[in-house]
Amino acid sequence: MSVRSARGEGIAGLLGRWLLLAGTPAALGAVLWAHPHGGAYETVATAADAWLAVHLLLLPLFALLGAVVYVLLAGFSGRTATIGRFGVAVYVVFYTAFEAIAGIATGLVVRGTGSLSGTEQAGAVAAYDAIVTSPVVGVLALLGVAGMLVAVAALALELRRAGAPILPVASLAGVPIAIVGHGGTPIDAVGMGVFLIGVVWLEFGWRRRVDYREEVPA
Repeated sequence: MSVRSARGEGIAGLLGRWLLLAGTPAALGAVLWAHPHGGAYETVATAADAWLAVHLLLLPLFALLGAVVYVLLAGFSGRTATIGRFGVAVYVVFYTAFEAIAGIATGLVVRGTGSLSGTEQAGAVAAYDAIVTSPVVGVLALLGVAGMLVAVAALALELRRAGAPILPVASLAGVPIAIVGHGGTPIDAVGMGVFLIGVVWLEFGWRRRVDYREEVPA
């Protein structure tokens, strides 16, 4: 197990890394904060445009969240890190599929059927309900969340073994909190905020001190 030093990395590479690690949770938290309340067809219909716009943004941002965890794991090797990377892959595949169906597909249904009336409107409501209550959607969400839980747990173990402080490591729990709480309540945005604090602490505080000790031995 080893922590990869920043030594030798180009400025552009470092800036790209920091933009990914800090920018992704910041942007994701902001979009989650603007997430309209979900639930019944009628509730989503009152904010159909906002619902669709938010979920079009969330799809790539949730995928980038997986990339963030993968990059944080990249400095580690061994069985635990490999399991963590597998968890990231499971999360990206299944949670983005869940987001595409439960967020974008429902948004298209609601937005495209708002002008219908009578029997047609009832059919649109039935189609919406069929999507949000489908066991397939539930399984996709469950697998995605499970994958992220495995990835975050593996990352936390590796960081603690490397000597990272407990508080920023504990803040990694903001990721599963956000994806489980995703749905229009403040808890998802708060989870991303907690995660952002932890990432900044690890990346600009603890990691820099580790790199400095490697470069200037006592």
